Amino acid sequence: MINNFPIWLVALDYFLACLMIILLINFILSLFLSEVSNFVLYRFIIKLTHPIINITKKITPSFIVQPLIPIYIAWLIFMIRIYVLPLLLGYSYMGKFAFIFEKDLINQVKSIFLNIAINLNYGM
Repeated sequence: MINNFPIWLVALDYFLACLMIILLINFILSLFLSEVSNFVLYRFIIKLTHPIINITKKITPSFIVQPLIPIYIAWLIFMIRIYVLPLLLGYSYMGKFAFIFEKDLINQVKSIFLNIAINLNYGM
């Protein structure tokens, strides 16, 4: 499926998908941990997302409270991935380009589990 699209567009979609996932992880972890937490993964995620939040500060509305900013930016990235990236190919690709990263991720997980099932002789 990736062969149908230009590699620069697929790479841009993968990059935006990773940014979106990192911002969502930041939001979920911030629900349970404080910003001064000693949890190494959370500190790493904050170091990754802090520059993104600072860059997008100009387009973030002031009425959004601080803990919701990562999920707002993830939503903006999601809208870019769904509506803007397919338009770079043309209007006819509007529904075909959606969720390339997620489709590939699901196919990889499915193949891993199928290989495990084959190796363990469970139903295959």
